[in-house]
Amino acid sequence: MKKKLLTAVAVLASLCGYAQTKGTNALGFGINSQTSKSEVRSETGATEIEKTKANNFTLSYGLFIKDNTKLGLDVSYGNQDYRYVQGLSGSKSKSYGAGLNYQQYYPLVKKLYAFAGGSLGYGYTKTDNADPNYEDRKTDQYSVGVNGGLTWFFSKRFAIESSLLSANAFYTVDKQNGNNSGGQSSYENSYTNFNLSTSGAFNNLGFKIYVLF
Repeated sequence: MKKKLLTAVAVLASLCGYAQTKGTNALGFGINSQTSKSEVRSETGATEIEKTKANNFTLSYGLFIKDNTKLGLDVSYGNQDYRYVQGLSGSKSKSYGAGLNYQQYYPLVKKLYAFAGGSLGYGYTKTDNADPNYEDRKTDQYSVGVNGGLTWFFSKRFAIESSLLSANAFYTVDKQNGNNSGGQSSYENSYTNFNLSTSGAFNNLGFKIYVLF
């Protein structure tokens, strides 16, 4: 009886730990979607509706280099549409990115894990303005950061993950080209910033789904 009990415990442990064992591959897809709408009153007293819609899609591959430790690569594509419904002002942007990440997983309850890790990334964004009085922009951004969240390995082959807390440092090169106050202009800015924020399921639709094999 004791032997059977130990065998059953070993089998259950192997099932729960299968997804995080050394040599496991993780193919992931993530989506982050946000929309906002507000009313803006102009100097003339007219009311215009301002809308912003942004989507970001991420494809990732990870390899568990040891139990509960994953090294991964992410590539992403995003788009944003900003406009005044009753006016000509507005802009559209597209972004592309790639990054390396490292994540360590910690078991909480059954198949629910917490994770913490770091990342290095690069992103490129191009913004086109419909209003000729504003410049088009091209932005290169380099980042380093740490983040944490929760992962649910709900089966041997699938997992869902959401980042809940992140801290990032960015170095950005921003190039603008177009009309400014009626004249042609072209200039370049570079700056750094640091951001500490929550991100993921609590304030938008940010999550990843993994296929494990």
